Amino acid sequence: MHRLHDLKSWLEHGNDSPCQTWKRAEGETEMRTLIAGWLNQQCRSQYTTAQEPELANSQRMDISLHNTNVHSPVPIELKLLDKGWSGPKLCERLRNQLVGDYLREESAGCGVMLLVWQGKNPDKRWTINGHRVGLNELASALKLYWQSIAHEFTGVEAIEVVVIDLTMRATVSNS
Repeated sequence: MHRLHDLKSWLEHGNDSPCQTWKRAEGETEMRTLIAGWLNQQCRSQYTTAQEPELANSQRMDISLHNTNVHSPVPIELKLLDKGWSGPKLCERLRNQLVGDYLREESAGCGVMLLVWQGKNPDKRWTINGHRVGLNELASALKLYWQSIAHEFTGVEAIEVVVIDLTMRATVSNS
């Protein structure tokens, strides 16, 4: 999580942020390659990164992090928010894909939903648990959704939701 928060901070606030370049990524595959490459560069020999490793049921995690001291990999489910993801569909992917499929192994306990905003529809809103939320509230709304269903998945210790806003670095201070 520290590395993902470092990535978010660099892209959103860094003076050398490549956010303009990353905004031009056409699809999830290209974005996944950028993120996995950055994670590999920052790993400090603490983990290895794999893209789309295949599970026994022929499903593929977007990115998974592996550490020899942790029995199961940590899956990262990547979604490009500009690709038309609705609130209910994000909730469904969190529940069924990330938790229900990728974390169903008994020793698998933690996962990440990583959402990237490229800013193509600045007024976009998502409905999560009956509430309309903007980009700034999306991570906390999905975390609340997870907390409302977590009791159904007793083996899962933690789900984190990270939203990276690639438009943030372009804003200018007006104070």
